[in-house]
Parts: sequence; structure tokens; C-alpha cells
Amino acid sequence: MFTTYRLERHSKNAFPTQAVYGSTPNSELRLITCGGKFDDTDNRYLANVIVFARRTS
Repeated sequence: MFTTYRLERHSKNAFPTQAVYGSTPNSELRLITCGGKFDDTDNRYLANVIVFARRTS
């Protein structure tokens, strides 16, 4: 089982690469999805929502 311990939203231009893909001392998961304001002109969301979870059992 994994338990969420952090939720963040970042502009796609300021994606926290190290925090998402960097090493962790134990098993962890990252869920990355679109979020924030929707740009009707480009037909896309302007941000990413990132959920951080760690293994708890």
C-alpha cells in the first residue's frame, strides 16, 4: 500500500524534474497529471498536478 504525503501543482515550464525523478531511500510513487488553467487556444492545461506517495505496507 502507498500513502500520499504531498500534492503539488507546477507550471509546465517549471516542472520539478529532480523531485519527481530523483532517487528516494525507499519505494515511492509519483502520479503526474494535467491541471491548472485550461488554454482554449492551444487546447491544453498549463500545469501539472503531482502526487507524491510512499510505501506504507
